[in-house]
Amino acid sequence: MKVLRNNSTVITLMLITIFYILMAFFLPLTHDDWEWYSKYGMQMLEERFANLNGRYLGNITEIIAVRYNIVRWSTYVIICLSLLMVMVRFVGHQVSSIYYVVAFILMLIIPSAIYKQTYGWFAGFYNYVPSTVCALFIIWYVTTLLFSSQRISPIHHVLFYACCVVGQLFMENITVFHMLFLALAVVTYIILYHKLNVKLLVGLALSSIGTLIMFSNANYRKIFFEGSDYQNIPQEISFVETIYKTVTSVFTQWMFFNQIVIILIIIVLAYLLLNKSAVFQSLKTVKQWSLYIGLAILPLYYFCIYRQFELFNYQTIHIVNIVNLLICLIFVVSLGLTIHYSISSQETKFTIYVLMLTLALVSLPLVIVSPLGPRNFFTIYGIYVVILLLLVKQLHIKMHIIRSLVMAVAVILSVVFISVFGYIHYYNSERVAQLKHDIKAHPKKHSYVMERLPFENYMQHSTPKSRKYQKYFNLYWDIPENTHVKHVPFGYKKQQVQARERDVEQ
Repeated sequence: MKVLRNNSTVITLMLITIFYILMAFFLPLTHDDWEWYSKYGMQMLEERFANLNGRYLGNITEIIAVRYNIVRWSTYVIICLSLLMVMVRFVGHQVSSIYYVVAFILMLIIPSAIYKQTYGWFAGFYNYVPSTVCALFIIWYVTTLLFSSQRISPIHHVLFYACCVVGQLFMENITVFHMLFLALAVVTYIILYHKLNVKLLVGLALSSIGTLIMFSNANYRKIFFEGSDYQNIPQEISFVETIYKTVTSVFTQWMFFNQIVIILIIIVLAYLLLNKSAVFQSLKTVKQWSLYIGLAILPLYYFCIYRQFELFNYQTIHIVNIVNLLICLIFVVSLGLTIHYSISSQETKFTIYVLMLTLALVSLPLVIVSPLGPRNFFTIYGIYVVILLLLVKQLHIKMHIIRSLVMAVAVILSVVFISVFGYIHYYNSERVAQLKHDIKAHPKKHSYVMERLPFENYMQHSTPKSRKYQKYFNLYWDIPENTHVKHVPFGYKKQQVQARERDVEQ
């Protein structure tokens, strides 16, 4: 059985690897990728990113990746696989391969707004995804050390120390999160076991070194005290107002409402666990129904009120923001109580509680920073995935029963994504070739027409959004630098041809 399980896992990971290879190959460079390819990238490297940020590893990887295809494809695949493997690690080191498939599916159905700024954009990918891998690995290591009797292997100790340093050089909020989380882990270990854990202390020390390296970048002084053209600490409103606005509008939207799909799945699993729990069934009917309603209140509010009345457009109305926050808090409390009543394993119970705490800790540094985007909540989604996997494990489902269904969903989604991005790759090559042909045929034209790519909602600005980025686009594709290009909607030329044909027929 063990051999079969291992073979199944290897085959599953090989198939997932092939998928990510194709996705990396088909995904075109977009937006900042073109800029990093230009002399700007080497200039930033020579200046040691002094006028940019302290995301040293993300920036360096991006500079290399946009210049060498093999580096871009291989790093994309390795990082994507690492994320899945860390997620499944929470479930156990000897589990059914179906958990990898479930995690794979969940990362494909991530909200498109988050996908486009992470998986669909190399510049975003190299900062947000590796930092999430490191964050989740550190969380796994700490929860295992605190709550599990499982022996941690030497290789995992080394990986933990590496993540404590490396994980500090991608994203600012994750850097701060690691410091807070490891400090809390050291204190918690002392409280639980009445002694100091050297491994956690070393991890905190290494994390501190990484933090100093990141924030020694001169641009952070400019951000905090002088103001920056891009990143900044909001000055036009008070600190308290900034916290209130971010927590009641941005966090509720991106931590809960825009992640409603995975939250719905978690709620379904929570209901199944409650119905199987003898402890829950022994509660009074009023308490049972209170918990049922508490879990259901978020999706009911989202579909019947929030989405129906488009409340996301009314974030300036305080009562709307307060109600949104209350709904989300009721859901979180209800989920916490569900874990308490339905899960008997203390290790799993405390691990999920820690994961729920990390949702707040990861978001905390984002309170004072702007601008915020969907990509900032990629790690939040990753934590939800881990919680979901742990709930699935607690249901004790015989995996062979659902294997066919899960595999079918994975195959369908894989075919859809490969087809979509394969077409994007094909059409991108076609539109560039057509533009070069038009320039060669009509070299003195004032401007040329180029269509946008299909499915642009899954990529970050895949069509240049300004003259600045048009120049970078031209440079990357060996097009004369000052070529003026007019961007038209996808299918525009075909519509023009059809219109002319109709005119001729008439």
